[in-house]
Amino acid sequence: MIIVFLINVKKQHQRSTIPVGAHLSVKNFGYTHHGIYVGKGKVIHYSGFAHLFKKRPIEITSLKKFSHHKKVHIHHYDQPKFKGRTVVRRMRSRMHENNYHLITNNCEHLCHWAITGVENSPQVIKMMQRLTTIGYISSLMSYMNGIFITVATASFALVLYIKKKLHDKSKAKLPSTFFSKHRNKK
Repeated sequence: MIIVFLINVKKQHQRSTIPVGAHLSVKNFGYTHHGIYVGKGKVIHYSGFAHLFKKRPIEITSLKKFSHHKKVHIHHYDQPKFKGRTVVRRMRSRMHENNYHLITNNCEHLCHWAITGVENSPQVIKMMQRLTTIGYISSLMSYMNGIFITVATASFALVLYIKKKLHDKSKAKLPSTFFSKHRNKK
C-alpha cells in the first residue's frame, strides 16, 4: 500500500523535510508526474513529453521546476525493497535513458522500479480500467440503440399495418353500408 502526503514547495524550508529517495508526484491536468527526490532540492524524473511534446530522457531538475509551483505528494511504501540513497543510485544508473513510453515505460514505472524493483504504473492501470468501462458502456449503448431502433422500426411497421387494416376495413364497410342505406330508401 502507498500512502501519499502533501508538501508545499513554495516554502523553502519544506524541502529539507523530504527524505532522500522519496517518491514524489505532482498532479497535472489529465495525468500525474512522478520523480525521486535526490536531496538538495533536486529530483530525478523521466521527463518524457514534459517539454512540449518533445521526448526527453531521465534527468535531474530542481524541485521547483519539477513541481511547477503545484503541490507535491510524497508516496510512502509499506515494504519498499530499496530505500534512501539506494533508490537514488538506482535512478542514477538509468540517467540519460531515452526510452520513454506512455504505457510501458513512463515516469511512474521508473519510480516504482527504483523503490520496489518492479516496474508498475497504477495510473496506466486506472486509465485502462476507465477505457474498458467506456468501451463496455459504449457497446451497451450501441446494443441498446440497436434494440431501440429495431423496436421502433417494428412498432412503426405494426402501426402502419394496423392503420392499413383499419383503413381497408372501413373502406370495405363503407360500400356495404352505403348500399344497404340506398336499398332501404327504395
